Amino acid sequence: MPVPAAPAYPETTRRLQRAAVAAAMIAASMLAACSSDNDGDDDLDLIEAFAVVGQSDFLGASPNRGGGAGAGTLAQPLGNVATDGTRLFVADTANNRVLGYSAIPSTDGVVADIVLGQADFTSNVGATGRSRMALPASVFIGEGRLVVADSGNNRVLIWNSVPTQTGAAPDIVVGQSAFDSSGSGTSQTRLAFPTSAVIANGRLLVADQNNNRVLVWNSLPTTNGAAADIVLGQPDFVTRVADDEAEEMNRPASVWSDGFRLLVADSGNHRILAWSLFPQEIGAEADYVIGQSDFSRSSPGTSASTLRTPFGISADGTRIYVADSGNNRVLQFDSFPIANGVQASRVFGQNQGSFSASTANDEDQDGVVDDTPSAGTVSGASGAFIYNGVLYVSDRNNNRVLLFPQ
Repeated sequence: MPVPAAPAYPETTRRLQRAAVAAAMIAASMLAACSSDNDGDDDLDLIEAFAVVGQSDFLGASPNRGGGAGAGTLAQPLGNVATDGTRLFVADTANNRVLGYSAIPSTDGVVADIVLGQADFTSNVGATGRSRMALPASVFIGEGRLVVADSGNNRVLIWNSVPTQTGAAPDIVVGQSAFDSSGSGTSQTRLAFPTSAVIANGRLLVADQNNNRVLVWNSLPTTNGAAADIVLGQPDFVTRVADDEAEEMNRPASVWSDGFRLLVADSGNHRILAWSLFPQEIGAEADYVIGQSDFSRSSPGTSASTLRTPFGISADGTRIYVADSGNNRVLQFDSFPIANGVQASRVFGQNQGSFSASTANDEDQDGVVDDTPSAGTVSGASGAFIYNGVLYVSDRNNNRVLLFPQ
């Protein structure tokens, strides 16, 4: 399917376009602020995204825009995107690739500049190899490096510098001893469908989903197959039992850290685990839990203080954002927890007036799925990444990424 070329705008038009986007972001933020003081007003208030990636407009929802893979399409992007404020990378999961954009999108329907994991923009078959991928779940940029959780190959790929060309090969693989192997395992050096990998203060952290644990490398790996130093969620490196106490996990999907604190989206337990100080020991207990009233509970819910299969998580140092995928929404928490079961302050994808709504693509909030999505709705939101005042939401079932103002 032909891929439309990116339009070329004169500089004057570009300035006007940027001004219009900025104005839209400010207006949306003001609207959200006003909504918290509406004293029960019945008017619907869904926060609207200002740009969409993977579709030509906010009404599109089909994988690959109803055709084949291209530079402007996505198919079920799963986890968090990555950005350094200039470039954007998206794990295009079902297309077995990562797409790179040289600038942060400010309009709808932008096309990627580079592709990793495939030889070109129209190929999308999963494979194992140094320049191939299989079901990559998430991407991250940190300390000058690009990190990809290559889930289907049971590994994490690390580029020592952020790639700028199609097909750029990674420098290091973790979870495998070499780039040509892909088997899963439960050990200090093996992984089983890792879905999130981030760098924080010189450490590598990986959500090793099918092993029900998070692995920590205290220094960034410089050789293939490097062994992890710490395991969380299990008592040792060879156990993979799922459970719900403060030192246990059930299918953790995403990790966030600033190097001093740690958050884990413990999706199978419908909760977020929070460590106030970065754990230094194997099996260290979390300090607080979000989404449950205590550590012995693991029931899903739909309210300001409960979650249903949370998948993506990030924070800006103060506020926490959770992709609450089973509730088709993203929740914002205004501070890090100092008690269990804290309440969210804001919701994306559903009406601001109620935290009980959970229907996908329900712009009129009548509890019935609409024919098309919109700029304010989501379906299976699985990634939530905050950076420089923009919230990037991986809207998996709508095959797109939404950019919201903050």
